[in-house]
Amino acid sequence: MWPLAFLIINSLWVGISDNAAPYEINDYEHPIETRTVNLDGVLGQDRPMPATFEFHFSGQTSDSGSISWKIIDSSQQTVAEWSGTLDDKPKAWEGELNPGNYRVETIADEGILVEQILYIQPFSSYALEGHFALSILLVLVAFAESIVRKKGKQYFSNKGSNRQQLDVKAPFKRLNTGASDDDLLGLDESPWRTPKGL
Repeated sequence: MWPLAFLIINSLWVGISDNAAPYEINDYEHPIETRTVNLDGVLGQDRPMPATFEFHFSGQTSDSGSISWKIIDSSQQTVAEWSGTLDDKPKAWEGELNPGNYRVETIADEGILVEQILYIQPFSSYALEGHFALSILLVLVAFAESIVRKKGKQYFSNKGSNRQQLDVKAPFKRLNTGASDDDLLGLDESPWRTPKGL
């Protein structure tokens, strides 16, 4: 049972750590804008996070034109950039981004529509630590469960033996309390008694 739970928990963690959060920068339905993205670290940590920047473009009123984009961090350093034309085949950028603020600048000739999405995997940097922590937690739960089961079995065993000892000390039990049925008055009897000597 516990090996199966180990596999299930670690499989769930693999799915969580590989999950990517999308940040939509530009789409085909809105004009191209400069976007600011704020990336928060996991639990306040500054560990770099895997990132993928996907972009697509198409000419709405023109078959030619130039496109370019840049990802700039808070210190005004260019982290990633690309430039090309409508004839070029876009290729996604993959790298790592530290927690912080980034600005995505996109420039395109008139009549060109651009779609851009930034994918961040915040838990991927902690995949190994997550497997280790979950494994330790599962082992602790297994030990705690076995101890509780053992203590519970011992408790009920002691409770049963104590009950048997009480039965041995008091073999007879009083079934009725209060007045007996013989002391009760009948329907035709009066509660008053004639004094003796009269």
